[in-house]
Amino acid sequence: MKYGYIRPIELYDDIENQKKKLEEHTKDIYIEEHAENKLRNQLDSLLHETLKENDELFITDICILADSTKQLVDIIDLCSKKGVRILIINPDILVSAAAEYSFQHILNEISNFQSDVVRFRTQLGVKKARKDGKKMGRPKRSDDNIKRAVEMYMLKKYTLDEIKAATNISRATLYRHLDK
Repeated sequence: MKYGYIRPIELYDDIENQKKKLEEHTKDIYIEEHAENKLRNQLDSLLHETLKENDELFITDICILADSTKQLVDIIDLCSKKGVRILIINPDILVSAAAEYSFQHILNEISNFQSDVVRFRTQLGVKKARKDGKKMGRPKRSDDNIKRAVEMYMLKKYTLDEIKAATNISRATLYRHLDK
C-alpha cells in the first residue's frame, strides 16, 4: 500500500500543495492537526499501526517527517526494519535498503534538512510570540522625546550631546525627524 503524510509546515508547500503532490501517488493520506513536534498522533498511528512490509510512505519534504536528525534516524530505522520505503518528493529521494547515494549528496540533504528545521522553529517561535501579544521589531521612540529634542535643537542653545543626554534621542534619529 501507498500512504502519504502531511504536517502543516509551510516552508515550501502549504497543506493544499502538499496534498496535490501526494495525491499523484496515493489517496490514503494522513494529515496531522498541528505542526508541533510533540503528540504527532497521525504519524505515530501511521508508523506503529498502519505501515506494513512493502508499503511506501510519501512525504513532500524531510522536515515534514522529523524535527531533528536523531528523530529522522529513528523513523528511518523503524521503517527499514518493517521493510517500508520512504519517498521524499521535493528532493526526489527514495529511502530504502536498496537505494544508494553519494556521501556528498547525503551530506547536502542533511544540511538542507537542518536548515529547514531551524527555519521552521524560528517561524513557530515568531508565531507564538505574536499570539502571546509580543511586539516584533525595534521599539519606537517616544514622540514626546522626539518633539523635545527637535525643540531643543531649534532653540540653538544646546549641543547635540546635550540633546542626546536629555532626551536619549540619537543624532541620526534627530536629523531624520528634522527632515520631516
